[in-house]
Amino acid sequence: LSLNFAPDGELYATERPGKMLRIDLQKNKVYPIGGVPKPRVQGEAGLLGMALDPNFADNGMVYICYSTRDAKGDAANRLSRFKLEADRLTGEKILIDGLPGATYHNGCRVIVAPDGQHLFFSMGEAGRAAQAQSLNYLGGKIFRIDLDGSIPADNPFQSSPIWTYGNRNPQGLRFRPGTDEFWSTEHGPDTQDELNLIVKGGNYGWPKCRGTDPCPGLKDYHPAVAEFDHDDTVATSDLIFYSGKLKPDWKGNILFVSLKTGRLYRIVLDGQKVTQKQILIDGRYGRLRDIAEGPDGELYISTD
Repeated sequence: LSLNFAPDGELYATERPGKMLRIDLQKNKVYPIGGVPKPRVQGEAGLLGMALDPNFADNGMVYICYSTRDAKGDAANRLSRFKLEADRLTGEKILIDGLPGATYHNGCRVIVAPDGQHLFFSMGEAGRAAQAQSLNYLGGKIFRIDLDGSIPADNPFQSSPIWTYGNRNPQGLRFRPGTDEFWSTEHGPDTQDELNLIVKGGNYGWPKCRGTDPCPGLKDYHPAVAEFDHDDTVATSDLIFYSGKLKPDWKGNILFVSLKTGRLYRIVLDGQKVTQKQILIDGRYGRLRDIAEGPDGELYISTD
């Protein structure tokens, strides 16, 4: 579900049923990681998003978002930090617990900001669409916290980890290299999956509006930059900005994968506007969930 390259070129991956792997691409060997927390495996829920600390080579810190149950046994989600030692996760520190959970719409994408000081992560609305608009509900949001789990003083809502609201189920998060632009892919309900430019304190409309539709009167509303598509769904998932190492003419393009349609898209931007959409893979390998660029510029994609 989540692919991350370490500084030494090894690839780390999570699997939703509760596995984590270290993949040595030079030796073509796969090593299981021990000490993985046992997640709530239910529908789309399980061991989901993962990010490596900027100083991973020195400190071995790993951030994982996974599905759990609360003290009452109700579905929930959790973001934790672990230390990876000798292919084993140790010393779990829970950063945020008791996040809304359900069979579907658990979000749980996590990335480290370019400043190396903050974590951004997403949470789906867990099937409670109307509450995505409420700042008192932690579903249907994108969050920003410090690496130790504390809430930054300059977050848009006082003493809250919430960065944006009105999100349905964000599945991809990424900063555009060389800028402070923060982009996301997000699932629509049955049409109009979204590519969003994420703005501090922004309202992304769900469930009152979707895609690129105008939404007059909705406070702090930001329509999608692009939608896929107006009359159908592709189920957008993870995205990257390509470096151009192997294909220089793709440098700065967005590449994202999709679930229902099993596609790999290439998106060309002019500033913040989409000028070209190209489908590079179309259903050939089943549902595509995650995408990463290797140190050599090759693309690595996970499929279920």
